[in-house]
Amino acid sequence: MTVLVLTSEEDVTADMVINCLVKLAVPVMRVDPEHFPGRVDLAARVTAGGELSGRITTDRRSVELTDIRSIWRRRPGPPGHLATEQRPWVSLECERALYGVLRGLPAPWMNHPGAIERSHYKAWQLQLARSVGLRTPDTLFTTVPADAERFAADAGPLIVKSVSGRHPEDPPMTLQTHRVPPGASFAGIADSATCLQSEITKHHDVRLTVVGDQMFPCHIRPRSDAVDWRFEPESECSWRISDIPQNVEQAVRRYMTAAGLVYAAFDFAVDHGGRYWFLEANANGQFGFIELQTGAQISQSIAAWLASPPT
Repeated sequence: MTVLVLTSEEDVTADMVINCLVKLAVPVMRVDPEHFPGRVDLAARVTAGGELSGRITTDRRSVELTDIRSIWRRRPGPPGHLATEQRPWVSLECERALYGVLRGLPAPWMNHPGAIERSHYKAWQLQLARSVGLRTPDTLFTTVPADAERFAADAGPLIVKSVSGRHPEDPPMTLQTHRVPPGASFAGIADSATCLQSEITKHHDVRLTVVGDQMFPCHIRPRSDAVDWRFEPESECSWRISDIPQNVEQAVRRYMTAAGLVYAAFDFAVDHGGRYWFLEANANGQFGFIELQTGAQISQSIAAWLASPPT
């Protein structure tokens, strides 16, 4: 049976996992939904009895829907995006068709589209994290300058960060996390939703990559007093795989279950007292750089899950 990988053609991190699947002799079909229709085509039938059958075809191969053992949704392009006429209509129709069919399959997902969609919302993440026992910073989402001013007066040193949390390699939709200087004007907040957060005085950061039951905690320490290590050169940070406290690990497992995720990249700030502060959990977070820096076998773990997903 075949592992279906939904991702862009430029996703070199996906290549790392696909190479592991090839070594395991597991058939793989890589599809970028951006090329549907055209270089990717779909034919699916739902019978009067509710049975689903059909195939996905690319310019290289065709796979029966019933032959898909698992689905890895990495960083796919939007279906119908390359349409030359009536793009909004074509894109919506193709998205509903492709993902409607794939959601109807019994194949396990890493991660299910519904779980990924839910995890896009930072306020939801913070509430869930707190409910499972993780420590979270005081955070304000607002478009009201006066509320921001009151929050700044009460919360101490602040940082401002993106509400959507877009990746540093996704300009111009990226806002680097910044410290808010004392006496800053909050007038511009009225123009867009803004996330303000109490700054944690960090000893170091932890990027915790979770794959099924396995955890890969990477402790990261920039050489500078950086607020956001993601924007620092990798050579300017120290990287090491090391254990995390058992209570944090248990809380993360509860978070994964409640969020319906089997993969996530968690970001924690660790203060000088050793306390872990949850910042976010990215359901599509990058892991390749962690593997390259530390040798952690994350790709192999993902490939093993996709090859033999839990039933």
